[in-house]
Order: sequence, then structure tokens, then C-alpha cells
Amino acid sequence: MPFLFSIVLVGVGLFVRISVAETPVFKQVMETEARVPIVDVFRTYPRTVALAALAGSVMFTFFFVITVFALSYGVSQLGLTQSTMLYCVMVSMVFMSLGIMVFATLSDRLGRRNLALFSSGFLALWAFPMFWLVDTGNPVLISLSFSVALFAWAACMDRWVRFSRSSSAHACSYSGGSLRYTLAGVLGGALAPYISARLLAATGASWSISLYLLAMALVRFVSVLLLLETYQTDISETHSEERQIIAESRSPSTG
Repeated sequence: MPFLFSIVLVGVGLFVRISVAETPVFKQVMETEARVPIVDVFRTYPRTVALAALAGSVMFTFFFVITVFALSYGVSQLGLTQSTMLYCVMVSMVFMSLGIMVFATLSDRLGRRNLALFSSGFLALWAFPMFWLVDTGNPVLISLSFSVALFAWAACMDRWVRFSRSSSAHACSYSGGSLRYTLAGVLGGALAPYISARLLAATGASWSISLYLLAMALVRFVSVLLLLETYQTDISETHSEERQIIAESRSPSTG
């Protein structure tokens, strides 16, 4: 039923999309768009692609550990019902939604990189306390542990997408952003539940999963430090790499 009712939101989104005029910068990008942007991203920004994918992987890692692995962990290891664990996750989603709104406002004032570093550092510190609270088996404390984690996680969700996409040339920023998002999803989301289950089977304790989350958060922290900050820069500026991309893509010899 929720998916059926979402058609109303699709209609609203379509109306808004048609009604809003494009910005001058976007119109300029459409006139100078690279012919094969995905190739140009790999060729011109391999370092940025790798760093942004690593930075985004922890976003998926924490989310899927909480929303996927923790459900089976609570049932098999703590003896809780699946409904109880689902309710804990649902409560944390409320705080995640609140965090998205809060950090969306703060990102315009403090910068995307600063928030990304904050969320990485906080999640690294919270990796062990989170499972300490989960291991109590108390639904209230489990909800608290998930809520704090996903509230801090919200500081890196939308900000990471915008931050990583704007780190490359305008002519291939959308392709670059999509590529980094997909790679991060594979490295983080696709592997996180499997890695967590294997670590639990090998050690028999949650500390190994916390150590895994801590390591991923530190990887993100270092990756963000190495990425270019684009906060308060003129988005109408054309990078020297971008000019070269456009020139080569429109050259008859590359035809």
C-alpha cells in the first residue's frame, strides 16, 4: 500500500520538476556536456572516485549493519523477537529523519566537509558503545543506540552525495556522483551484513563487529580529509580538467 500511495508523491515531484526553471549554470553544463562522461570520470578523476567511494562506504556499512544484520543478531544472539528489533529500528528512523533536516541546514553554514569529518569521528567513537547497549537486550537501550548512530549518520548521507559529486568537473559531475554512490553501496551495503556475520561466527562476540565499524569510520575520516572541499566556491567556474574533457570529446579526431 505505501508503494501504491507513493504515486501521489510522484505526481507532486513531476509537477515541481516541470514548474521550476533551470539555473544558468545547469543550462551551461547542458551545452558543454561530455560525450562519454563515465569514461572521462575514470580517466580524469581516478583518485577522487576511489576516495569518494571509500568515504561513502561507511555510510552504507553503518546503515545496513543496523537495519539488516542487527535484526538477526537480536533474534539469534539476544533472544528478542523480530518485531521488537523492528520497532527499535523504526524508532531510530525517526531520529535519522530529524538528523537529515538538522544537518541539511548546518551544511550550508559549516560546510559539507566539516560535517563529514564530524560524522566520521563520532561514528568511530560510537562503534563500541552502540553494541554495548545492544548487548543489554533492553529494547529502550537498543533503540537509543540505533537512534544516536543514525542521527550522526544523517550528517554524512545527503552531504556526502553533494560533496562527492561536486568534487569533479561539472560536465561529468552527475555520472561521477552516481558512480561513487554505486561503488560505495557495493563496498559498504552489499558486504556489511556478510562481513558482520562472518566476524560474529569467528569471534562469537560483538566486539569484532564494533572493530569493523570503527575501522570503516576511520577510513572515511581519512578519505574525506584527502578530498577537495567545494563549500562556498563559485560553481560557475570551469575546471581546467573539464575544459580539456570538453575539448577532447568535441574534437573531430575523437569523433
